[in-house]
Amino acid sequence: MPEQNIDLEALRTVVTELFPSGHPTLENVANSMGISSRTLQRRLANSGLTFTQVIDEARFVTARQLLAKHYKLADIAIQLGYADAGSFTRAFERWTGMTPQKYRSQFSGGSKAVHNKQQR
Repeated sequence: MPEQNIDLEALRTVVTELFPSGHPTLENVANSMGISSRTLQRRLANSGLTFTQVIDEARFVTARQLLAKHYKLADIAIQLGYADAGSFTRAFERWTGMTPQKYRSQFSGGSKAVHNKQQR
């Protein structure tokens, strides 16, 4: 029987909902989706994705939304499951090549994506 494709929208929703409780793991995301962790890994691989890529993408999308709403960096860090604002800032710089503050000033209110430093 052929492997089913992963519902990426459902996966991103589950991941985003798990951020406030800490770093989502493959196991707790799979459990939330009602599948085994191995099945989730296999479906991601069939889609050409890794779990880490899904986590990073969901964090980046959520971070952009929260920055546009002018949330404090510490609050964004907590919302995304980072230990502190410094950890979030380093991740954001890795994704975009700029600090969250610079991104906010350049793209405040805009929806332009600059997630081009780390190609998927």
